[in-house]
Amino acid sequence: QWYQGNDPIAGANSASYTINSVSTNDAGQYKVVVTSAAGTATSNTVTLTVNIPPVITTQPAATQSVALGTAANFIVVATGSPAPAFQWSKDGNPITGATSSVFSIGSAVAADAGIYTVVVSNAGGSVTSSASVLIVAGLPVITQQPASVVANAGGSATFSVTAGGTQPFTYQWRKAGGVISGAT
Repeated sequence: QWYQGNDPIAGANSASYTINSVSTNDAGQYKVVVTSAAGTATSNTVTLTVNIPPVITTQPAATQSVALGTAANFIVVATGSPAPAFQWSKDGNPITGATSSVFSIGSAVAADAGIYTVVVSNAGGSVTSSASVLIVAGLPVITQQPASVVANAGGSATFSVTAGGTQPFTYQWRKAGGVISGAT
């Protein structure tokens, strides 16, 4: 007679016991009691551990845009048993040391831009996350500096600048370090 824990298993009374479709309810301790006319013998208790393949419950953000020199964080949430392991990759290449559910870049540079994924695995299997695209937005660069202007008293003076980089831009003109109200 086979037992799960201390409960006899109905119909489990042969030299072997097979569970055809293992579920998490089957996890636990098993033993068998062998009986003859001379008495009984109880086997050692053995454990059935049920591996649950990892499932990603929260994917990394599909796209994230960070400014040059700022942090970028990739986060995945996954379940499974045993607890899953993580391996982040950039453009299909594993990132050394990036083996937790969170991967952080402290100060993004242009070379960090790319496609990031994470493989989540355990003894039950593995699953790959959706792609997360990192855009590293460049700081604005003044491509044409304002020019000095000579103006007649009572006339107008116009200053202009041209900027390049990742848009949109905002502008704030200043005079002697002070903000000029409405000059945006």
